[in-house]
Amino acid sequence: MRMLFIVFSLMFSVLTFGQTYTVKGDVSNFNGEALVGSTISFKDQSLMSDLKGRFIFNPVVEGTYRLSISYLGYMPIDTLLNVKSDVTLHFHLKEDSTLLDQVVVSTAGLKTISNTEKVSNEKLVENFSGSFAKTLASVPGVNAMEIGAGASKPIIRGLGFNRIAVAENGAKQEGQQWGADHGLEIDAFSTEEVEIIKGVGAIEYGSDAIGGVIKINNEKIPQVHSFAGNATIFGKTVNDSYGASVQLKAREDKLFYKFKATGQEYGDYRVPTDRINYLDTTIPIYGRRMKNTAGKGFALYGQVGYVSNDFSNILSVSDVYDKSGFFPGSHGLPNIASVVDDGNHRNIELPNQSVNHFKIVNTSTFNLSDREKLSFVLAFQNNKRQEMSKFHTHFEDQVAPEKDPNLELQFTLNTFDASAKYEYISPNNHKSTIGVQYNYQNNVIDGYGFLLPKFNRFGVGAFAMHEHFVNDRLSWEAGARVDYAEIHIKPFYDNVLYDYLVDLGHSPNFAGDYAQRSSKLDKNFTSFNGMIGAKYELTSKIQLASTFGTNFRFPTAIELASNGVHHGAFRHEKGYANLKPEQGVAFDFRASYETEGFNTSVSPYAYYFTNYIFLRPTGTFSVLPDSGQIYQYSQSKALITGFEWKVEKQFLKDFTFEGVFEYIYNRQLSNGKKGDYPLPFSPPMNFYGELKYTFNDWRFLKQPEVHFNGKWFARQERIAQGEAITPSSQSFGAGISSTLLFGKFEAKASLTATNIFDTKILNHMSFYRPLEIPELGRSIQLMIQIPF
Repeated sequence: MRMLFIVFSLMFSVLTFGQTYTVKGDVSNFNGEALVGSTISFKDQSLMSDLKGRFIFNPVVEGTYRLSISYLGYMPIDTLLNVKSDVTLHFHLKEDSTLLDQVVVSTAGLKTISNTEKVSNEKLVENFSGSFAKTLASVPGVNAMEIGAGASKPIIRGLGFNRIAVAENGAKQEGQQWGADHGLEIDAFSTEEVEIIKGVGAIEYGSDAIGGVIKINNEKIPQVHSFAGNATIFGKTVNDSYGASVQLKAREDKLFYKFKATGQEYGDYRVPTDRINYLDTTIPIYGRRMKNTAGKGFALYGQVGYVSNDFSNILSVSDVYDKSGFFPGSHGLPNIASVVDDGNHRNIELPNQSVNHFKIVNTSTFNLSDREKLSFVLAFQNNKRQEMSKFHTHFEDQVAPEKDPNLELQFTLNTFDASAKYEYISPNNHKSTIGVQYNYQNNVIDGYGFLLPKFNRFGVGAFAMHEHFVNDRLSWEAGARVDYAEIHIKPFYDNVLYDYLVDLGHSPNFAGDYAQRSSKLDKNFTSFNGMIGAKYELTSKIQLASTFGTNFRFPTAIELASNGVHHGAFRHEKGYANLKPEQGVAFDFRASYETEGFNTSVSPYAYYFTNYIFLRPTGTFSVLPDSGQIYQYSQSKALITGFEWKVEKQFLKDFTFEGVFEYIYNRQLSNGKKGDYPLPFSPPMNFYGELKYTFNDWRFLKQPEVHFNGKWFARQERIAQGEAITPSSQSFGAGISSTLLFGKFEAKASLTATNIFDTKILNHMSFYRPLEIPELGRSIQLMIQIPF
């Protein structure tokens, strides 16, 4: 009997010792949305959550283990888990308000390779600087080409215009991005989340993503059975601007909607100078205000959506309108009489520009299983741009058109997009993505001037990407893409110009050659590209990541067939029909070090192009009115290299310092040492630093903060042909912000000052730089946000 008891005891001990359990759960945000691709580390294993945010570890023996969960843009969880039986867990991650300072970012939430920064709506509103692109300028490697006080366009590592892809809700923004005086038609207040991908971005986004990708996500789903909103009012002294924005969102069970509206008006902006010099002519600035730079803008955004476990559909409709004047001294030859103060700083006279961008995007997603999904994006965009200028300013004594006599240029671009993407996350931490895309464009023109011809363009592309999260220290990815595009350009004969030249005494043949502004042109292009990258966590504090790949960009209609005076660039621009696609290779490396209260990162990079497209001065002067020298699009080899260094340090508990240093070097490489000029609009070496102090809560003030910042630009003497040397400059700013609590009423208020000492600063990337027009003068901005 005793022996039998011993045998049973030994059997029970063995069974108990060998018993295993299952640890499973799911990861979502506070709205109940599954956080697909969350990284879950448990024991010595790491895996990704599936398309429903779920994970499972099996078998697990009894014991206490460390469990950590992380997802891009959310506060991580790190805890100890005592396993004595099967465990089912539910995690709801809280959004991280410091999204701007994320070190490693990817589209799927993995700790992967892409050199990316992420910016929340809260940060965009906090740092609002008059336009969407200018607001992003505090991100390392990102600068803004400003067009006065109300519009700007982004530049990433010295690359801008059609070399940056901007995608909203999966559809690439399609406007007239080629123009230096054309802003980005995006409402900063309506954006919910922004990712900025620097480096190899062309695999998923195709042509125009050479310099990087700015991804805008406005499809965040509201919490179940909720209604919320906020109202924002703001004003700025430098141009007497004022505006307001309101946002509403609500959700029942599976249906939700959003509504957003923004409006602003501004007057002629102030500058810290009373004269400028353009084409050897001194032009006075009366009252230190830039005449006819006033403007206004309005934006509407609506969204309805249906969400279930297996299917979701989100329809978004937006309309953005902007109108602003051109400084008269920047349009045509200098004319002192045109800049005399008219006593009204809010009127918009000739010359001026307006743009209206209408967009519809529909996203449908099918969750085929827990680990695979299929999504479709359909989009339509209408971009209508007008430039108005008095007819007789350019064609003296000519008969003006009967209809819209002062309409100089009009471009109406219609774009249709369709794409499909399939994603699969395997149980062993592999993720595969394949996609196909289709794009069709139709551009029509009007006006008495000519710059860009009518054209039709279509393109198709297919891509595949594979990511492998080997373990919590190593991951890699690879991708490939193939593209085909056609462009069909219509001929254009300018009768107004023919009559003008004949009246000046030119021969009919000479006038006819100039009047044939564009000829019929049919072109097609193909391109194949690939990339590979890896990330390695050297220690718990040091991370290394690198990508290498090829990139491309198809020539645009403006580069192939433009032929006219571009007042936005102050020259006659001429296309070249034999341009080939831009092709190059890109290398990006990033090393980061992070401890509690301190993190720093450095990112060297290099781009090499075999046939970079640029405007080359021909040395021949145009006979067109107010034109100057002819610049023609050409190609050459080119090199762009540099690095970004960022440091953030928290000290003495309540102080935080952030510093960003950037250096860019670029050069053409084809024409020998004498002709190898730098590329245009190259940002000079610069440094930005900000010191912030957070106070304790006091009475009705919650988390009050005060900050001081400064930015330094080195002298830019590495200039392209036709550019002028830009002197070194520095500017300083300060601000204070706090949440205000009065009983149940809550508001967030901020008061910021820029260019405190009203310093005269020339921005090498500014639209107005050729006219020696400095940046905006001292400005104080008040912003109040009221949630409800």
